[in-house]
Amino acid sequence: MPAAGIAELGALLDPAWIEQALTATGKASIRRRKLPADHAVWLVIGLALFRHMPLWQVVQEMALTLDGQELPVPSSSVAARQRLGAEPMAHLFGLLTQAWGRAHPVHEETLRVLAVDGVVWSAPDSADNRQALGSGQTQYGPQPWPMVRGVCLLDTDSHELLDARLGDYHCGELTLAAELRGVDHSITLFDRAYFSAAFLLDWQHAGEQRHWLMRARDNLRYEIVQTLGEGDWLIRMPVSARARKLRPELPSHWEARLIQVSGEDGQVRRFITSMLDPEWFGAPEMAQLYCQRWEIELGFREIKQSLQQGASVLRSKQPELVTQEVWGVLIAHTLLRRWMRLMAQHAGVEPVRISFHTARHAIVGAINTVHLARAGTLPQHLQRLLDQARYYVLPPRRAGRSFPRVVKRSSRSKYPSKKCQSGLN
Repeated sequence: MPAAGIAELGALLDPAWIEQALTATGKASIRRRKLPADHAVWLVIGLALFRHMPLWQVVQEMALTLDGQELPVPSSSVAARQRLGAEPMAHLFGLLTQAWGRAHPVHEETLRVLAVDGVVWSAPDSADNRQALGSGQTQYGPQPWPMVRGVCLLDTDSHELLDARLGDYHCGELTLAAELRGVDHSITLFDRAYFSAAFLLDWQHAGEQRHWLMRARDNLRYEIVQTLGEGDWLIRMPVSARARKLRPELPSHWEARLIQVSGEDGQVRRFITSMLDPEWFGAPEMAQLYCQRWEIELGFREIKQSLQQGASVLRSKQPELVTQEVWGVLIAHTLLRRWMRLMAQHAGVEPVRISFHTARHAIVGAINTVHLARAGTLPQHLQRLLDQARYYVLPPRRAGRSFPRVVKRSSRSKYPSKKCQSGLN
């Protein structure tokens, strides 16, 4: 029989999905171990939920020992992670997003508003990580940490991740984004780095009503085919010779809609979209819709600042375990956002009105009780969270807020950072 802690964690995540992911990737445990494969999955998720705890303490907090045995030595936990690898975690993430976020939009009657963007995580500076993952380069030499790059698809109404792809630092965002699974009856917001005829045509033709919207480049080459309204045109753009050489099936030209609006500051902004019907979305509505692209930045802040508690570097010193750890982080965020979605439904508010920071503390605090091995501990605590959901509701967002771009203080210096020393006056 599994440990009591594992049985209770089934309240967060159906154990059948874990078993399905392990079986599909050939990682299911055959012989009895102190940390079998399903426990190793929870260990990886626990590394994200309990970011500043050492490995042995995560095992203890989540009651991952088999049949109440003594706590295994840390090397057993490392060996369990190595046997598991990254593939089952990626598969499990896909199962969760398919069953939860992708299958259940917040608003059934309208197009889903999604956003795509890239994010990087720093990994420990081991020789293996630097060789396999790579890092950036400055005028003073290589950056201090190897990095893993990810591209995520996020629902802007719920902050739930719907898909993600990971690669090494030198893997381009556009390459990773091309592997994302879009969603039918949606409009996806991109930044200008994703402007590519091949990519955008593939995105909109991959399903039914898969529209996209982005800011238009300043040097956009186009000719006007039809005027749809004031500051609103159907345009025709050439496909580059390089793109057609790589993809001979591409047309010589492609069409999209160009929108031009003036902001309250008088600055002119231009947007380009596959949504050609001006009666469905007028030019002002499309420009306002693009503001939701910043929701994915807030989602990344939830992951890096709240869930990972601002830790700038991951734990793992081996490339395979780095990737595994990142999938664990994405799964942990998916689990937390799933429960916050339920809390929002209980409180009768939008999912983004639930405070991620405070709700994360409460949910992780409930998991902390698992090692007490009292029957029903975690389900009772989670039910109490639903009953108290109103205490985690944020005030409505202020209307008319602006988000001007600012430049962070540069850290590109040949000198090391000065650190405060305790005991100095």
